[in-house]
Amino acid sequence: MARRPRGVTRTSRLLAVAAVALLAIGSTALAAAALQHGNPDTPSRTPAPAPTFDLGVESGVPETPATVSPPPAPIADAPRADERFLSIGSGGMWRATAGECGVTPPVVERSTDGGHTWTDVTPLYRGIGQVQGLDTFAGTEAEMLAHMGDACDLELLRTFTQGRFWEPYPDVLPDATYLSPVDRGVVVTPDGEIDAPCDDAWGLRTSADLVALICEGIAYRLTDGEWTSLTDDSAVALAIFDDVVVVAHSDAACPQLAVSRLGAEPALAGCVDAADRTAAALAVSGDGLLAWSGDRLIAVG
Repeated sequence: MARRPRGVTRTSRLLAVAAVALLAIGSTALAAAALQHGNPDTPSRTPAPAPTFDLGVESGVPETPATVSPPPAPIADAPRADERFLSIGSGGMWRATAGECGVTPPVVERSTDGGHTWTDVTPLYRGIGQVQGLDTFAGTEAEMLAHMGDACDLELLRTFTQGRFWEPYPDVLPDATYLSPVDRGVVVTPDGEIDAPCDDAWGLRTSADLVALICEGIAYRLTDGEWTSLTDDSAVALAIFDDVVVVAHSDAACPQLAVSRLGAEPALAGCVDAADRTAAALAVSGDGLLAWSGDRLIAVG
C-alpha cells in the first residue's frame, strides 16, 4: 500500500475540502445577490391608485340630505367690474361689461340679429379701460362714456361705423350726466355737481331730466334736487322708460329676480330666471323689456 506523502495528514485534507466547498457556496451567494439586485421581486400586494389632485371642486354625495332653499336673501352691491349695460336701437343692440382700469378689460358688443350673435367692438386700440355708460343713438349707432388711457380719463366716445371705429367727442361731454371719475359719491350734471345718496353709487341711468342710480342696493330717483328711494336694498339693475324707472330686484313674488315699473303706480312687470343675481342689465325694447343675465336675453312680462 502506498504511503502518504510526508507532511500531509487526514485532517489537512479535510480542511482543504471544506475550504473549496465554502468558496463554492460564497460564489453562488454572490451570483444570486447580483441577480436579485438587477431583478428585484415584484411586491405581491395590490398597487396603490394613481394620485389625484384637488382643484377645489367638491364632488360626491353630501353627508346631509338636501333641503329646500329659503327665499333669496337681499343682494349686496354687485362688483363694479361686473356691471352691465344694455341698450337697444332700431338698427341694432349694444351691450357691455364695465371692466376696471388696469385690472379687468371691458367688453363692448353689438348684435344685429336680436341678440342671437354678438360682435366684439371694444375699442382696445384706443386704450379703453372701463365703461361707465352705453346708449344707442341714430338707430344704428352708439355713444359710450368710458375711462381711457393710462390715466383712466373719462371721455365720451361715439361710433358712426356700427362700432368699427370710435372717436372722442370732448365738446359733447359737458352735456352729459355721469358719476364723477374721482368721487363716486358725486353726480356730475350739465348744471353742476350733486351729492349721491352714498359714497359708492353705480348703475346711473338718465333720460331727459330723469336721473336714477343704485346706492348700497337701493334704487333712487332724483326729483326736484332730492333723492327718493324706490326699493329696498336688493336692486341689481335699472333702466328708464319714458318717465318710469324700471328696477330688477329681489321680491317674494319671484324665485330669482323681479322686474318692477316704479312710477306713480308701482307694478310688477315680470320675473327673470337669472343665471347670476348679482350681474344683470335691463333695456327697453319697443313696448317691452329685456333683461340680460348670464348669456341670455330674457323678455320680461
